[in-house]
Amino acid sequence: MDMLALEIFLAVAEEHSVTRAAERLGRVQSNVTTRIQQLEEQLGTPLFLREGRPMLLTPAGDTLLGYAHKLLPLA
Repeated sequence: MDMLALEIFLAVAEEHSVTRAAERLGRVQSNVTTRIQQLEEQLGTPLFLREGRPMLLTPAGDTLLGYAHKLLPLA
């Protein structure tokens, strides 16, 4: 997991939307989606519930969010 993936995850978690996160980060939506999918594959667990809108965190995603808030300021 790299810091960029963590930044993208944090943006999606805070915006509750891949589209809004992509706009906030100045990236295309497909790139944000791909990075989230890669992060989920690396961790071996889904981070977001994909049923409807807004995008909500799974318990694993909620745990990662706590770590992201601690790790990113240190990077």
